[in-house]
Amino acid sequence: MPAPESPSIPVAIQVRDGIARITLARPPLNVLDIETLRRLNAALRECESPSIRVVLLASALPRAFSAGVDIRDHAGGRLDAMLTEVRENARLLLNLTPLTVAAIHGSTLGGGAELALLCDVVLAADDTTLGFPEITIAAFPPIAAACLPERCGWALAMRLLLGESIDAATAAQSGLVRQVVPADQLAATAARLAAELAANSAVALRALTAATRIQRAPAILQRLDAALATYQEALGSSRDAEEGVSAFLEKRAPVWSHR
Repeated sequence: MPAPESPSIPVAIQVRDGIARITLARPPLNVLDIETLRRLNAALRECESPSIRVVLLASALPRAFSAGVDIRDHAGGRLDAMLTEVRENARLLLNLTPLTVAAIHGSTLGGGAELALLCDVVLAADDTTLGFPEITIAAFPPIAAACLPERCGWALAMRLLLGESIDAATAAQSGLVRQVVPADQLAATAARLAAELAANSAVALRALTAATRIQRAPAILQRLDAALATYQEALGSSRDAEEGVSAFLEKRAPVWSHR
């Protein structure tokens, strides 16, 4: 989707007619480093306004919605800050008053896929690849671990958490995606859907999001906190976590510990 502002701004927000459009634009693949996550969370906080009925998340880049959280932030002194922003991102999206819509295309991986799947409605272009490759660097996606089983069932959730990628059609068949459209129609379809949703009664929309979030959000966040605690305890200072990041950056096969 075209960015409302300069692509040099990694996260842009534009509010009009009750719709807040948040656009990711960090070339080449919208990798979510800590600063980008902080900007995204700041933009989401701006959306907690009575004038906003729908939040639409999209990408300005042609190849990806988001390829996920920066690999460098998965280990060392950056891990805690990254997980803090990831947890805040989940808290915000699960508790926002406006309805949330994600328009995804291309590479939608790891933290980028988690971002989309936290939204109420997901539209996908037919070129979308959705997956969670974190296991290959001795990590796992904590938000996906907390919410995927309720979204698509245990069997597919485990396939995804173990690194299998799926296409847009499979994501739609499993209920992860509402609709698949040709890539060149995604922007127009998402804009039209956001406008249709925003045309509903603001009072009714707020009541609906309150009703659907009141039990679901605390339950997912409780599971997320447990997953984050496991992540930090088991992986945070492990040799394998450091090795996974190093091997990825050095473009070589990792050498895992035998523990």
